Amino acid sequence: MKNTSLLLCLFVSTLLFSFSLTMASEPKAYMVYMARAPDGVDPVTYHLNALSKVFGSEDAAKSSVIYHYTDVVSGFSAKLTPEQAEELKKVPDVTGVKVSQPYSLYDPGQQL
Repeated sequence: MKNTSLLLCLFVSTLLFSFSLTMASEPKAYMVYMARAPDGVDPVTYHLNALSKVFGSEDAAKSSVIYHYTDVVSGFSAKLTPEQAEELKKVPDVTGVKVSQPYSLYDPGQQL
């Protein structure tokens, strides 16, 4: 009986640990801030070049992009795993990588 309880406890612990690792690696929306593209370089191409260094191909980079920001700021939003986000931080001209946080301009339950 004692061995059965110990095996069950070990099994549940292993299951919970593997679940937490899986959840940590799921892609989330990230905001990626970059330096402005050099004169004459298309900003979208500039963004995809940086993202391709993490994904290994331009097609994979394109499929992860949610939106390109080119007017007021330079950057993009993309679906990334936490590991990919860390790798992207090392790419030259990337100035910041943060998990995207949705905000509402109006929330009736929010106190001002």
